[in-house]
Amino acid sequence: MMNSKIQKHWARLEESKGYYSALLEVFSDEQLNFHPEQGAWSMLDVMQHLYTSESISLKFMQNFDFNRKDEKVGLKSQIKTILLVNRLNSKKKYKAPKVLAEKKDSLNISQDAHQFSHQWEDLRNEMFSFLEEFRDEKIGHFVFAHPAVGKLNVLQTLQFFVAHLKHHQYQIEAINHHKDFPK
Repeated sequence: MMNSKIQKHWARLEESKGYYSALLEVFSDEQLNFHPEQGAWSMLDVMQHLYTSESISLKFMQNFDFNRKDEKVGLKSQIKTILLVNRLNSKKKYKAPKVLAEKKDSLNISQDAHQFSHQWEDLRNEMFSFLEEFRDEKIGHFVFAHPAVGKLNVLQTLQFFVAHLKHHQYQIEAINHHKDFPK
């Protein structure tokens, strides 16, 4: 059974993903693949970025070895998480970590919106299973290394996921309101 603290963050994460699931159902392939300018991401690119981030992060957590490195994260980590969440709550653009671009191709992400939707759902089911089995005594321990802020525990990682999803909603809205967006 999932820990109640994890469950609270999981519910927020699933709620945030609902926005993107609706986009995949409502918009056409042409709209999902519209690039507002050369080199800019489409809506589908944004969602694939989010998927890549979640997938790589989950693999990191699943492969984390508490026997090798077992440490609690403290106040410094909490402050960094708050700063990261606040940063992601802005409309300011940030360059994606190189590791995401490097690993994206190895994930075999479908370019078909319908298939991609299923891939993301499968990933979320895998994440749910991982979180459901997460040991209560390890909740405050380092389990994920964020490229910008360092060591996070599982709750802080989920906070990052939620903020990351919300951050990219601004980008999606900008694409949707672009003067050349297909109708």
